Amino acid sequence: MNEEQFWKTALDFLRKGEDIILVIMIHRIGSAPNVPGAKMIITADSLIGTVGGGISEHRLTNHARNSLLKGSTKIETVFLDHSEGTQEHHSGMICSGSQTFALLPLNKHKIPIIEEIKNAFTDAIPGVLTLTGDGVLYEKVEPLQENNQYTETDSGWEYKENMGLQDKLIVIGGGHVSLALSRIMDTLNFHITILDDRPELPTMKSNSHAHEKHVISYEDILSYVPEGENVFVTIMTYGHSSDELVLEKLISKRFRYLGMMASVFKKQQVYASLERKGISEDLLNSVHSPIGLKIKSDTPEEIAISIAAEIIAVKNSDKEK
Repeated sequence: MNEEQFWKTALDFLRKGEDIILVIMIHRIGSAPNVPGAKMIITADSLIGTVGGGISEHRLTNHARNSLLKGSTKIETVFLDHSEGTQEHHSGMICSGSQTFALLPLNKHKIPIIEEIKNAFTDAIPGVLTLTGDGVLYEKVEPLQENNQYTETDSGWEYKENMGLQDKLIVIGGGHVSLALSRIMDTLNFHITILDDRPELPTMKSNSHAHEKHVISYEDILSYVPEGENVFVTIMTYGHSSDELVLEKLISKRFRYLGMMASVFKKQQVYASLERKGISEDLLNSVHSPIGLKIKSDTPEEIAISIAAEIIAVKNSDKEK
């Protein structure tokens, strides 16, 4: 479940008049499951999402349901220590490290703020969620440099998280692999745009996973593909000539990821043609092609999995080991 779907689910519960507890991991030290920003929704009889699973999640769920029974409206924090042998705050796990969680009670009065957050992801408009012991705030402001920020002082704690700031996946070509890739990436936090030059393409028309779909001329591709460190571009048009045209126009632009679907032979042909046009070998070598991790994929679904895995590996390449 991606962030947009998660917040929509929270909104659905609230609109039905059901109180919920939103659990967010706000801080982590050392080795511990999941990362800051991991979330789950807890109701009297439902659990959606995860903050790591296992014994610690079971304890948090019980704690949240007790808070629901009491009708608590106060934001709580729960500290869990996963180190073997520790006594106070021990989670029951032995992976070492520790985590701090915020338990945020939500009722129908919080519908406007949750609606704003959900819409931020739907429309890819950045904002910042702030949690403190005193309450919750959402503002449409410039995003934080880091996705999550946690501070703790003698006077209290504060957690901030970017909302609506999604990675952008631009899929150039609306065929079968494009549809399969959209289906996979829709479960992650990517804003998906499909571009194709065929107006009646069935697989593009049936693609309900993309946020945007545009029928364009590939000559105008630069008008539809923004540069940026959060932009991931895959080229998978219907033919080598249109792949070459698109790659030639995009190859010198700044993206986090640029990949082209091709056989080894097709890649050699396209690259040789572009070299003759003056494109350097270094630039060509920066393109992920043949696209995707080498897992002997064959069907559109398998190819899409290999591409998704490669994109995730690039996206997460700067995370701490």
